[in-house]
Amino acid sequence: MKEVYALRVAIIGGGAAGMSAASRVKRLLKESTVTVFEKTKWISFALCGIPYYVGCITPRLEDLMYYPIEVFINKRGIDVRIEHEVIDIDVKGKTLTYKDPEGNINEYNWDYLVIAPGAKSLAPKIFPEINDLPKVSYITHLNDAYRIRNEILALRKGDTINIVGSGYVGLELAHTLTEAGFNVRIIEMMSQVLPKSIDPDMAELVSSILKSKGVELILGEKTVGFEESNGYVNVVTEKNKYKGKYAIVGVGIRPNTILAEKIGAKTGETGAVWTDNHMETSVENVYAVGDAVETINLVTGKPDWFPFAQVANKMGYIAGSNIGRKEAVFPGATGTSTLKTFDLTIARTGLTELKAKQLGFNVVSAKLEAGTKAHYVPGGKKFSLKIIADGDTGKLLGAQGVGPDESVFWRINVIAALLEKEATVWDLFYTDIGYAPLLNPTWDALIVAARLLMRQLGETPRKA
Repeated sequence: MKEVYALRVAIIGGGAAGMSAASRVKRLLKESTVTVFEKTKWISFALCGIPYYVGCITPRLEDLMYYPIEVFINKRGIDVRIEHEVIDIDVKGKTLTYKDPEGNINEYNWDYLVIAPGAKSLAPKIFPEINDLPKVSYITHLNDAYRIRNEILALRKGDTINIVGSGYVGLELAHTLTEAGFNVRIIEMMSQVLPKSIDPDMAELVSSILKSKGVELILGEKTVGFEESNGYVNVVTEKNKYKGKYAIVGVGIRPNTILAEKIGAKTGETGAVWTDNHMETSVENVYAVGDAVETINLVTGKPDWFPFAQVANKMGYIAGSNIGRKEAVFPGATGTSTLKTFDLTIARTGLTELKAKQLGFNVVSAKLEAGTKAHYVPGGKKFSLKIIADGDTGKLLGAQGVGPDESVFWRINVIAALLEKEATVWDLFYTDIGYAPLLNPTWDALIVAARLLMRQLGETPRKA
C-alpha cells in the first residue's frame, strides 16, 4: 500500500520557480497543503515579456502570466495568496509571519519551506536618487512595467528615451520603443553592447544593426547620475549630459538573498544562495530556487549564477520533486540564453572567448559567416557563428551566434547540449546535423566551424 504524506509546504515567491515547485509538490503529494505567498498581485509571470508590454506589442499586463491564478487554485489545488508579504521566518518553530492585504499579521506553520524571491535591480543601489525622479524608471517586477508603459504613453512620438545599459532588456526595449515611434539612445559604460554575453567581435555585428535602425549608441561612458528639469531628464555621464523625456535604467540585477540570510542560510561564492544539488539550503527542510540561487557551471565545474527562466523552472521542479519524496538532482547549467532585437537573433552558451582566457584556458576559436539555406535556394540569409574550445583537450567551451535568421537559435542549442556532455570539437564534427536545402546548407555552419577548429587541433581526437 502506498504511503500517504500530508505535509504543509510553504513557498515564498510566485514566479516561475516558486510555482513550478508548488505544482510539482502538489502533483506528487496530493494530500499535502501547498501554500504560495506572493507579495504582489502577479504569479507565474514572464518578466522576459516586459519590453514587449512596455512597447505596446503585448496589449495587457495579464498576458504576461503563463497561467491565470485560477488554474493553480481550482485545477491544481494550490493555496495561492497574492499580496501577502512574508516578513519573518522562525526556522526552529517552522513558522513564518506574513502580512495580508488588509495589513493584518498572521502566522503559518510549515513542514517544508521553499524560498523563491528572485532577483533585484542594481539600479537603486547605484543611483539612489532615481527613486525620487518620476521620469527615471527601472524594472524589478510587473508593477514597474505597468507604470513605465503609462509614462511612455504620455509622451509624444519622436521624443527621446534614454536607456542606460545594453543588456538583454536594454536591447529589447530599444527595439520595441523604436518601433513605437520614439528616438532611442543607449548609454553603456563598457566599450561594447552585451558585454557580459558575447565577445567584442560579435558585439560589433549587433551594434551595426542597432545603428541602422536609428538607435543612437553611446559606448564607453559611465553614467554617474540623473537630473530632471523643465520636463526633461538628463543622463549624466563622466563625459557628457544626454537629454531626453524619459530614462530607463537596466544596469543589471543581483540575487535577492534577504530572507535566506535572515534564517542563516549559506550564500555561495557568487553571492547567491547556496544549495545542494537537491536544491536544499544549508538550513534543513528549507529549499531555495530561481534567480536567488547559484548552481554549477557545467563548463567550468565551478559555482555560477544563471538568472534565466529555464534554469529557474527546472530548479523549482527539482525542489518540488525532492520534497514530494521523488529524488531528483539539478546538475547545473551552461548559461544558454538568447534574445531578438529588431530582425536580429542573438544567442550564446557557455563561456565567451574573453571569459575563457580569464579562467586560464588555452583558447582556440573559429568564427565564420554562413548561409541559412543551400546556395541555390532563393531567400537565404547570412549569419555569423563563433565557437570556442580548449586548445589542450579540444573540449567545447562555448558558442555565440548573430544573424537575421532564427536558425541561429537552434545551432547554439546544439552546442549547449554538447557542452552538458563535455563534448569535444571532434564530437561536434561527427554530430549528425539534419539537412534540407530550405533549412541549411549541406555543410552546416556547425560542422564547418568544427573543421576550422580541427585545422588548429588536428584531425585525431586528443586523449583525455
